[in-house]
Amino acid sequence: MNAPLTSTNLANPFSKWFEVIPSLGISMMDHLFNRLDGAYPHKWRSNFPNQQAIDNWCESWAEAFEEEGITPNDVKAGLKACRSRYDWPPSCAEFIKACKPSVDPTVAYYEAVNGMQAREKGKKGEWSHPAIFWAAVQVSAHDLKHQGYSQLKGRWEKALSDEMAKGEWVAVPDALVALPAPGKSELSREHATRMVNELRATETIKSSDDGIDHKRWAKRIIERLQQKNHGLSALQIRFANEALNTKAA
Repeated sequence: MNAPLTSTNLANPFSKWFEVIPSLGISMMDHLFNRLDGAYPHKWRSNFPNQQAIDNWCESWAEAFEEEGITPNDVKAGLKACRSRYDWPPSCAEFIKACKPSVDPTVAYYEAVNGMQAREKGKKGEWSHPAIFWAAVQVSAHDLKHQGYSQLKGRWEKALSDEMAKGEWVAVPDALVALPAPGKSELSREHATRMVNELRATETIKSSDDGIDHKRWAKRIIERLQQKNHGLSALQIRFANEALNTKAA
């Protein structure tokens, strides 16, 4: 039997599922048909005695995909799940379930708590599904850290449900390493002194009075402090205040 021709003689030929994918040379429905045929040799094609049966399958499944918000990535996940879940070719309903595996809210909650704690340490965290991460962002790391599941249950389940319903997700980004707050830096006195000396050497500029502003390095530190730059050490701030004869902020 020839491969299905899903781009012609169909009731809805303008569906995205029937558009030819340049990299494949066929539509997504053609590709799915071939993948299922490869996963279930003889079993799959035996369900289609003629081209009309193939066209009916294409229209029915494409319509279901659009109504359920299935994406190409979901189909990829569905094919993978079918290999371990179904010995015989799946029905449309079974395939859609395979495309969107359920996520237990309670299990996902504790995954989110652990993941956010890891991100506080500059690690990415372990996320079984990107929707769990984005649900955690909605709820906020602060609340996940300071409130129990019983307190957040309603908010958490709604956030997770909203994220899972989107069907497509941005990948979990790498964590940003937080800078130490003023006075909490782990810099040694020697390292801080060297940093100040480097500022003295590189931050000197012409002044409008008599040439060189030798305290520009100190002014730069105070400017950064006023801008709430958390990368400054207590020693840097102290040296700058001493140079400018100002009181510590």
